[in-house]
Amino acid sequence: METTVDEPSWLRTASWIGCPLAGGVLGAGVWAIAAWVSELPAFPFQGVFKVLTKLPQPWATLAAVAGGLVLGFVFAVLWAHERLVVTVSPTRVTLVRGDRKRRIEADLEAVYLDGKELVLRTTDGREIAREKTDLRNHELAPAFAEHGYPWHDEPPVER
Repeated sequence: METTVDEPSWLRTASWIGCPLAGGVLGAGVWAIAAWVSELPAFPFQGVFKVLTKLPQPWATLAAVAGGLVLGFVFAVLWAHERLVVTVSPTRVTLVRGDRKRRIEADLEAVYLDGKELVLRTTDGREIAREKTDLRNHELAPAFAEHGYPWHDEPPVER
């Protein structure tokens, strides 16, 4: 038996829907301020704004919204790729981030969060894993405790 700890499914779904939608809304906002920005003496990516002001309607608005949708989707892909998924069983801990998978089969002395990093330390005091995560104590602690790993709510004092 194993326990998998991941972001909630509603958050994963919301990221795939919300990021592109937010990007589309921002794209519409970019189109709305394009004429003003293209008149400024200097502004980053000013050429993009000038191109938008030269496109006929409705193509200018569609291009801005489509660009925002694409950028929002790219952000959602990056978010999904950087998410840490932790699977805990009595004999190993598996950490998956994007295409990388680490299987840890060692006697652990301490498992804890150090800020936003999941840390696994062996009985000889070596830190064998430190992974950035948005998972929280109340999500991770039960999974490790259920399988007999020594979960600490605070980083233990180093020897």
